[in-house]
Amino acid sequence: MKRFAKIDELAMCLVLWALFLVVGLQFFTRYVLNDSLGWTEEIARMLLIVLTYVGAVVCARKRSHIRVDLIIEMLPEKILKTVVRGIDLLSAVFFLFLSWTAMQFALVTRLRMSSIEIPKSIIFWICAVSLLFMAFYYFVHAVKGDEGKSAISKGI
Repeated sequence: MKRFAKIDELAMCLVLWALFLVVGLQFFTRYVLNDSLGWTEEIARMLLIVLTYVGAVVCARKRSHIRVDLIIEMLPEKILKTVVRGIDLLSAVFFLFLSWTAMQFALVTRLRMSSIEIPKSIIFWICAVSLLFMAFYYFVHAVKGDEGKSAISKGI
């Protein structure tokens, strides 16, 4: 799993930089040149969606998604591992279902972006792949049997 650590973080950084450049270009053309480029707003919106999903993959790998630890931390050690594994497996199944749903949307979406000729289904495919990776990471966490401590509670 450590091999993928740099890949998903690198993808997140690249998308963040692309978003920064597109928004910077949009700001420059709108307020400095007083003639905005039409495609920058739509591309920035799509990049923000992609950044959200790629960032969620990183959070799934690091176990840093938001959750309520109050009840989990009060459980005895023997029950804790079973409950956390069950939650991780349930999360993996949920993300698999969401990935399948995103694939179904991608297959039926025939629209193109209004400002440039790129199919909108690309966004659904990126979401589907990201959700598939999140399912994979939660399945790995369930198999490894982590104590259920998130990255935040571990102090990472």
